[in-house]
Amino acid sequence: MTNLDALAQASLLRRLPSMKALLFFNVVGRHLNLVRAGEELHLTQGALSRQIKLLEQHLGVALFRRLARGLAFTQEGETLYAYSQQAFGTLDAGLRRLSLVAGRQTLVVSVARSFALRVLAGRLPRFVRAHPWVDLQIDTHRYFADLETSGADVSIRLTDSHFETGHRHRRLTDDISWLVASPAVARRMTARKKEGAPFRPVLLSNSERDDWSRWLAAGNRRVQPEEAALQFNDSATMLQAVEAGMGFCVARSALARDAVEAGTLVRVWKQEMRDGLCYRAISAARGKPALEPFLQWLDEEFPAGAHYHL
Repeated sequence: MTNLDALAQASLLRRLPSMKALLFFNVVGRHLNLVRAGEELHLTQGALSRQIKLLEQHLGVALFRRLARGLAFTQEGETLYAYSQQAFGTLDAGLRRLSLVAGRQTLVVSVARSFALRVLAGRLPRFVRAHPWVDLQIDTHRYFADLETSGADVSIRLTDSHFETGHRHRRLTDDISWLVASPAVARRMTARKKEGAPFRPVLLSNSERDDWSRWLAAGNRRVQPEEAALQFNDSATMLQAVEAGMGFCVARSALARDAVEAGTLVRVWKQEMRDGLCYRAISAARGKPALEPFLQWLDEEFPAGAHYHL
């Protein structure tokens, strides 16, 4: 800091009134009434009036005009009020930011990639806006994360009803499987049916799951796949290909529901299939403070599937 800067700051400090005086002025300016301002500050009308007079003497200007009922700003008072409001607002924002930074927590969420892309990603902004002090770390993996060794605070996975003791389990979805296609493919199938022509769509499937065989075994034989089917090892990529018009697939309702509601996928028929699996959130019985609001948020986002087990 140069000598000139130091002199300028010293001069500013001599001119500046106390923070308390400016706060009193700000409250009086907001009410333009000494009685109501005194009630907010727990001061008598006389004591507050003396504080305002001391501030006016310090600044060398009148800040208010005394009226029969209340107060009115002078031009100088109106100018000071505008700048003091801005200054207090900036200071308040800085203090809030400081407390947020000091109190931030990181929450590690391990989640199946397909669920992260098709379901969770579009909903996360609501959690972030409601809980700005939580830093989310989303880890997408194909397999269940060991909560004891992976560093994850919560794991969202497709599981059956066999629960591991010592952990909390929240059921997020009541899963069924649908046969889905893009609207264009579904229209083409309907047109071919009206013409009496055969329609044998290309079937897209998840190479790690035998959904199509189970679909046929359940008696859903109205569609027979081409032999040259397409296989993916990831359901999110498979559904994206179906949306692009590449064929049909058997899809879990949890992963396809948003797209069906948006109209980018359609259910080909009303038939459905259950396999006893659903998406669950598994977490430690006790975790860091940031875990509880995240679990509560999951309850709000997935109320239809919410069931709890310990």
